[in-house]
Amino acid sequence: MGAGQSTDGSGHAPSPEELSHILAERFAAKCFTPLELTHFKDNFFSRALNEGGLRYWNENILSDFLGIPDGATSHRYAGYDTPLDAGPVIFRMVSYLGAFPFQATLAPSVLSFEAMVKVVVLLTERYGRVLKRGNKDRVRLLFGSLADVGRKDFELSNMDASANGQSSTYQTTTEKSGSHVPGFSIDEPANDGDEEEDDDDLALAALESLDAIEVFKHDSRIDRAVFEARVSADTFRRLLMLLLAIAPLKTLEPVSEYTFQLSHDDMEAIRLQADSIVASFGSDEIASGIRYKTFARIASISLPNLFYPLTPLFEHLLFSINLDLSRRQGTLEPSDSIIPSIEKPILPPQRPSPILLPGSFESAILNPSVLSHLSFSLAISSGSNLFHSGIRLHPLFSSAAHGQSITTFSHNVLTWQSPTLLLVQGASTKDNVRDEEKSIILGAYLPQSWKQSPSYNNLTGGNDHSKLPCLFQLYPFHSIIRGNSSVSSQKATTSAIFFSASTGIAIGCEVSLPARNSFGPGITLSPAYSSKHQQQPPIPMGGGSLLIDPAFEMAELHVSSNSKGGVFLPPVPNMPTMTRIEIYNLEVWGLVADQKPSNANSEAAAHDAIALQRAKWEFDARDAERRRSINLKLGGSNLEVQSARALLEMAGIAGDSGKSGGSV
Repeated sequence: MGAGQSTDGSGHAPSPEELSHILAERFAAKCFTPLELTHFKDNFFSRALNEGGLRYWNENILSDFLGIPDGATSHRYAGYDTPLDAGPVIFRMVSYLGAFPFQATLAPSVLSFEAMVKVVVLLTERYGRVLKRGNKDRVRLLFGSLADVGRKDFELSNMDASANGQSSTYQTTTEKSGSHVPGFSIDEPANDGDEEEDDDDLALAALESLDAIEVFKHDSRIDRAVFEARVSADTFRRLLMLLLAIAPLKTLEPVSEYTFQLSHDDMEAIRLQADSIVASFGSDEIASGIRYKTFARIASISLPNLFYPLTPLFEHLLFSINLDLSRRQGTLEPSDSIIPSIEKPILPPQRPSPILLPGSFESAILNPSVLSHLSFSLAISSGSNLFHSGIRLHPLFSSAAHGQSITTFSHNVLTWQSPTLLLVQGASTKDNVRDEEKSIILGAYLPQSWKQSPSYNNLTGGNDHSKLPCLFQLYPFHSIIRGNSSVSSQKATTSAIFFSASTGIAIGCEVSLPARNSFGPGITLSPAYSSKHQQQPPIPMGGGSLLIDPAFEMAELHVSSNSKGGVFLPPVPNMPTMTRIEIYNLEVWGLVADQKPSNANSEAAAHDAIALQRAKWEFDARDAERRRSINLKLGGSNLEVQSARALLEMAGIAGDSGKSGGSV
């Protein structure tokens, strides 16, 4: 049957309301297991209001069930100046998504059972089971759920109002008068010339599955030459603060532990990180509202895991604490009475172990809000964020704890054989004058261990960003500089990671090739030799480079918005060409993969990064003791003695330049 010709058996094409109901039934049948659907029904109907036979949820029920503070509950948890108040934002998002795929005319929808089914399917990305053509990128859909809609000539109207002494505000328009949620008349901007006129692939896939493309086209009532959509900075900031608070949330964990137990300092840290992310959209967008093109570019490239916490949040609807599945339930259908063991739910897990492992220092940079911010942008593990990847952070080096010692840095960092995270906290400077008000946090994710060679070391990862290095800035505004997957075509002196006692740390630079053994960690040559073979300073290149001096006192971040060569691509969003930083704290953290207990005493343990580092230290200690025991009893002139010693140094047997364990 052709598109638009589908009927309901009575000879007429189904209405958008009927098609929306059919889609919800299909989602419920195909996207949930029988057990999940049973739990979902219990959660919904045991709390639903009943008005004229219509069972539905309101904002209070939704917020209370999810454990999200709103204006009605925040006052009961006083003690901070900026309480979380995300309940209204989540409710407007859900009311919009419940009308899918006819948001243009059916939103805001009543949160009936069918509407909530679609909400959970969309926010947990389960639609892939039925919508094979569906685009798993939810950015456009979520933009529409947050956006207000106004006339494109609002700027001119506001100018006229200002000239008359009247206050100017962004006017919103909705198809349904009296709606308490403005902005549901459209789910994409009208002035995006680069975007296709059709709606996103997800909506088209849903409508194709219902054979209803023509119904959708006739249902569109918005003149896109007149209206445009924008997300207000305040709405987006309130959502960001919630996402920052619940970023570590695991499925079935109590949400209230993350949202209602926040101190004043916790809330201040969350606010700072939320402001940093909002600032990345630019002052113009913040003042007038964020357009879709800007929202999609930054959210997709710079913050790919931003909306990940919504999945475990809404999966709470699929587990009911009221159902005792240890015995047969009368609410279950006969076909569901025998439940396979694989589908038996587990009790809500205990709070997971901290992501920061204990070690030689406590972080002066990382706190829960900074870690949440990192989880939004770093692609450390494919398909999940930092908290859900099983990764733990092991402390390697801290300038606050270990001092500004290159020897200690070499001992702790260059012996680590797994990915690392480098963090720098300081203040930007101009003409060597520190600006206390311009604090800055930046860093680098380095997916392979540090090497003595300045070569790129095959850090290419194709489309897998977890195998590519990246530079990032977390404060005062968010930005990320992704690794260049085609860097293998660069010359050998293009360096992702380079360390030298004479030039310091260089990431993403072009490094000169010195004579043998005149560069790298743990190497000291004689003054006469070094004077003839001075290491040339690394040269910034490509989209981004980070240089840190050997004393760990100053750093320079160089970026280029036009360059496509080098280790890194141009930043998203744009950044100043060069930022000079006076370093307060420098930390390096090693990434440790979560090992399964069954493999703890097997081959997995042999490759554990911490065990490997300790083995390296033990080997270095034995080697240093062996070298100290060598007695160079050579006759002849001083020249012969120096020549013999040079040979032993090059072999790593004697002297401070040994390949392992030498001091700088």
